[in-house]
Amino acid sequence: MYKQRFGKFGQLQFQNEEAYYELLGYLAKSDNSTRLKWEDNDVKGTAWGKELRIEFFVAQPVNLTVNLPHSAGNGHKILTRVNCNEFVRNIVDNNNFVMGFNQNAVDIRNTIPAQYQADFDRGLAL
Repeated sequence: MYKQRFGKFGQLQFQNEEAYYELLGYLAKSDNSTRLKWEDNDVKGTAWGKELRIEFFVAQPVNLTVNLPHSAGNGHKILTRVNCNEFVRNIVDNNNFVMGFNQNAVDIRNTIPAQYQADFDRGLAL
């Protein structure tokens, strides 16, 4: 469900709904360029609670409309990541996203309002 700002500090912001749905398309690609991850940092003692992440294994496409607030990756093949529990919960709860690399783009697209499906498809094609 679209909101202009996500996160405790509004760290993930969208100019408009078109940019939001384009990002959802990009995240739905299932080409191993991104992964949704649940980190048990509360169990590890490194945070107060669980952390939801979007991990990026390739550079963000230059023609992606939204400017994502990336932080450094944590090694391995992760280049960068976006830390925003509220946004990840939102797309899991409202748009059929699941944790991991593999998303069902058809199921996700079915949650997108008709007037934004072209934006979703554009993100899917990036």
